[in-house]
Amino acid sequence: MMVGLFESKLLDLRAKLVEMGRDVLEMLKNAGAALTAFDKEAARAVMRADREVNDLENRVVNKAITLIATNQPVAGDLRFLASSLRMASELERIGDLGSNLARRTIKLIKMAKEGIPSGPLPDKLPLMVQKSIHMLEMAVSAFERNDAELARKAIVYDDEIDELYKLIRDDALAQVYSDGRKAVWGFEVCILTYHLERLGDHATNVAEETVYMAQGMNIRHDHYGPEGPSDGW
Repeated sequence: MMVGLFESKLLDLRAKLVEMGRDVLEMLKNAGAALTAFDKEAARAVMRADREVNDLENRVVNKAITLIATNQPVAGDLRFLASSLRMASELERIGDLGSNLARRTIKLIKMAKEGIPSGPLPDKLPLMVQKSIHMLEMAVSAFERNDAELARKAIVYDDEIDELYKLIRDDALAQVYSDGRKAVWGFEVCILTYHLERLGDHATNVAEETVYMAQGMNIRHDHYGPEGPSDGW
């Protein structure tokens, strides 16, 4: 069956989003590895990769807006294009968070080199990194496969990441309370961990957009408790 010009452009847009998702996933994997190994050069490479993600976002947004303006799409096509704009924004923010993680890693490496009082990284931090990357991997895979069920499974991980954030934050603050000289170090660890918590939030949004694209169901806010969304602090 022949594919029309408009359908071909939609497929190209989807391919760009898939590429963007793979790029941010690679960024986060590399950022996690740089943090674990305390590798400054690997962290710098992650920061450089963020420019490519930003460029992809611009291309996706421009293409989606042009298709909406020139084709007046309806029903499923319009839903996909509207979601593409939100999806590109979420992926770009995840790329920013990967860059922020790398930046914090470099700061921690510099502090250790300069002898600034610090403590060992909280023992649950590697687990939080692992779960955050796994959640994002599930969300990106769900989008690639247009798999609403997998996207819903990815969302569940956000609660686990939130809980790990609280535990790691409390661990870092306890070390600061026991030795005030570690205050700057504790601040850096808390901010680094907060970036991971926000990553979970944005991965959730990616998964929610996948459900909307696949099934036309808006599930945003459905999984919040009676108190509503948490700000992470």
